[in-house]
Amino acid sequence: MYKKIIWVSVLTLAITSILVFSAGFIASLKITSAANRSDAVKSNIDISTQSKSSVELNNNSYNILVMGDSLAKGIGDEKGQGFANDFAGLWKTKTTKDIKVTNIAVNGDTSSGLIQILKNEQTLKGIESSKIIFISIGGNEIKKIQSANVSSLSTDIKTVEDNYLSNLKGILKSIRSRNKDSIIVFIGLYNPFEKDGASDKTALLNDWNFETEQLIFRDSNSIFIPTYDLFRYNLDKYLSADNFHPNAAGYDAISKRIFEALKNYGE
Repeated sequence: MYKKIIWVSVLTLAITSILVFSAGFIASLKITSAANRSDAVKSNIDISTQSKSSVELNNNSYNILVMGDSLAKGIGDEKGQGFANDFAGLWKTKTTKDIKVTNIAVNGDTSSGLIQILKNEQTLKGIESSKIIFISIGGNEIKKIQSANVSSLSTDIKTVEDNYLSNLKGILKSIRSRNKDSIIVFIGLYNPFEKDGASDKTALLNDWNFETEQLIFRDSNSIFIPTYDLFRYNLDKYLSADNFHPNAAGYDAISKRIFEALKNYGE
């Protein structure tokens, strides 16, 4: 429904990606909290940190649900915002409703862990009243195989990737079983170890992103937000002190890309 709008919004954003990704990855340009309350002074934004077993969203609010791993949670942001809360600050110009950000992300989580979270009835009820659902997942899975010798683990890598993609299908199915209209925003992976220069591991990451994007593309109300190009030439600028998670500037860059992709999407 929204893809034609998203194509126009994202075309400019993805030009940089064209220089980075393989032809297969860029063929489709569909742009595919741990909150610090003192920083959340944006007038109509309510930032909530929920446990993975408790999600209660107000139907009178514009609800944004965030799920996944530590990047979804906003770890590394010295301002305590994360991309979801940064995005909410931009999105408040689009709605007269109060914006409620509910974050159920779990540090270190994988796609298998998120599958389990989505079996919780309270989580599913939260999904029902969400307008936008942010997902960041898969980084912890690919991190494990990136740290190994890629050439000697081709079978294991394929198994991990296939399991991840199967889980991602299940995640999307669970969400759509409760909410067919919310827009799902999936955050693609970047390479915090880009300076290491291992071409085989870069190829692995690009393939992982490409396969994820293709799966997300099949859902008409879902988009994939690439982040690889944002971070490739900005690691010193966008990474936190742990040299893995984004810092405030990195999360802000992600949020602005999401906003550009969605800015023509109606309330």
